[in-house]
Amino acid sequence: MRVLDRYIITELFKIFSLAVFVLLSVLLLEKVHFLSGLLLTKRASVTTIGKLMAFLTPTFLTLATPLAVLLSSLMVFSRLSADNEVTAMRSSGISIYRLLMPVALVSALACAMTLYLSVNVVHRSNFQFRSLVIEVLKTSLNMEIKERRFNTGFNNLLIYVNENDNGKLNGVFISDRRDPKRPRIIVSREGRVRSDPEKNIVTIDLTDGIIHRSGPEGVYRTIAFDSYALRMDLSEGLNKSFEKETPQMSIAELRKRIAKLKAEGKSANAEKVAIHKRYSAPLGCIALGLLGAPLGIMTHRRGTAGGFGLGVMMIVFNYLLWMIGQSLGAEGKAPPVLAIWSPNIVMGLIGAYLIVRVSKETMPSKLGLWISDRLKTLSAGAGR
Repeated sequence: MRVLDRYIITELFKIFSLAVFVLLSVLLLEKVHFLSGLLLTKRASVTTIGKLMAFLTPTFLTLATPLAVLLSSLMVFSRLSADNEVTAMRSSGISIYRLLMPVALVSALACAMTLYLSVNVVHRSNFQFRSLVIEVLKTSLNMEIKERRFNTGFNNLLIYVNENDNGKLNGVFISDRRDPKRPRIIVSREGRVRSDPEKNIVTIDLTDGIIHRSGPEGVYRTIAFDSYALRMDLSEGLNKSFEKETPQMSIAELRKRIAKLKAEGKSANAEKVAIHKRYSAPLGCIALGLLGAPLGIMTHRRGTAGGFGLGVMMIVFNYLLWMIGQSLGAEGKAPPVLAIWSPNIVMGLIGAYLIVRVSKETMPSKLGLWISDRLKTLSAGAGR
């Protein structure tokens, strides 16, 4: 490997590592509210929260890596061009295609890593994440009964309590409509919540209360009790949540589901989109990496700052294409193949066009002038 290759690859890896860290942090911030809720309201341990973050990391890495490749390629070549290093290299007879070889190598390595995560790791980590969340819910069901609120998430039970001190309830009101023919109202002075995580059963031991019951013949009865155990079987709801969804399924499982849905005459667009996403995101590393180099050369007068600003614009543009494609493909408004691969196709074609333009030294082009004008407008607006 030549000195030039080592030099460019080293610069790329520096920016790439920083960009992955920043983008990964931003993506993890999206889950901070959910994780903090588990920590504070479900009494999940710090170790559990750490495991959940670890399970989220592979998914977010597959999203952050292609964008980091774009940002690193663009910023490195923007700096090299601003320092006239690209000019010196090309005056020495080094073509733009030769300069792209280190970028292609780094992009290919990032693609291989992301492809492995996307195909072999992401669905497993998503499944482990869902499993761990459900385990947390199973072991802290008493925390679901919030004070001075009508709690309705208990399978046709409505529960209201004045106080809930870690499962010790005061001022309990329960509307039980699990049997539509015999609805009942239970009022109790206090109660205690007991949970059985293995059987997914929660029992409320009530003391000193009255049961108001209405029978099918319209007979109204009241029953006073000193102690009464109200059992709630939550296994149905938990097992339903535990079933594998599209993000938790492997490619083989997705194909089986597609075949099953086709046999039933149902749409399988969401599953097809999920399969193509496993491959399109990793291969996006190559398209975005090769796009970043000519874009960086185009912003040479603005150096690294200009490259960063343009990189953010391209990240937003790529993200919008990605989200629109997923939505159209899942809803059947566009073929899943075209919907998911269109961002890579668009970015690849733009990159190929700009590489040819830079190689012929015909810059600035109309596209380059347009981008330059937009950057000037943004800079002027920021200066105000």
